[in-house]
Amino acid sequence: MLKCSHILCKVDNIHACVAQLEQAGFCVQWGGDPARAHNALVWFEEGPFLEFFELPRWFRWLSYPFGWRFGSSAGQRLRGWSQAGAGWCDVALEPEQYQPEAPLSLVQVSQHLQQQALAGSRVVKGRRKSVQGETVHYRFMMPRGEHLPFIVSHYHPLQRPVCIQHPNGARAVARVDFHLPVSSHRHLQRLLPSDRWLNSQQGERRCVSSVVLQGWQASPHTSGFIQSLFKSSQEA
Repeated sequence: MLKCSHILCKVDNIHACVAQLEQAGFCVQWGGDPARAHNALVWFEEGPFLEFFELPRWFRWLSYPFGWRFGSSAGQRLRGWSQAGAGWCDVALEPEQYQPEAPLSLVQVSQHLQQQALAGSRVVKGRRKSVQGETVHYRFMMPRGEHLPFIVSHYHPLQRPVCIQHPNGARAVARVDFHLPVSSHRHLQRLLPSDRWLNSQQGERRCVSSVVLQGWQASPHTSGFIQSLFKSSQEA
C-alpha cells in the first residue's frame, strides 16, 4: 500500500545548504527557479530521495488558515515544520505502486486510513514550477496525530532522473532510523507493517535519528552540518 517516499531536512538558508551539498559531492536538483526556490532535492536511481527546504519565520502563521481549510492535522504539521530547528524533521510515505493512469490519486490511501481509524486532513493539491519551467503537480495529506509520517502522491510528471551519479559515491538511501512515542509507533505498524527503508523504533520523542547512505564517503570538503546528517552504510 505505502512505502517511504522521502526524508525532509529543514535548513536555515537553502542557498548555503545547496552549496554545501554540492561541495560534498551531491548532485542537487532545485525545486524551482534558484532565485526564488525554497527547496532542493537529492535523488537516487531508486528508493527514497532527500528534500532540503527553508521556511520563512512568518510561515507558522499560515498554519492556522491552512488548518481551518484542510483540517487540524494539516495545520499541526505545518506549524511543526515552521518551528523545527535545522536538521531532519519529517518523513513522507507514498503509494507503493505508481499508477500512470492516476498518478496523483490518494483515494485508496484515504480509504486505508479510514479503515485504520487514522484519517486526518483532507487532500491538499500542490504544484510548483520546475527549473525547466514545467508545472509539476502533487498531492499530500496528513494522518491523524502529529507523529506519523505524512503521505504524498507521486509527482506528475515524474521528476526522478533516469541516471544519477553522485561524485561522492552515494548510490541510495539504505536506511532511515525513525523514532516515535509508543502509541504512535503502534499506529505506524498498522499503517506500514514493513518497509525496505524505514526503520521505525519506539522512542521518547519523534525524530529521525539518522539517514544511512549506500556508498557515501565524506570528503575533506564536506561541511560539519552535512556530515552530521548522514552515516555511511559501511558504518552501520
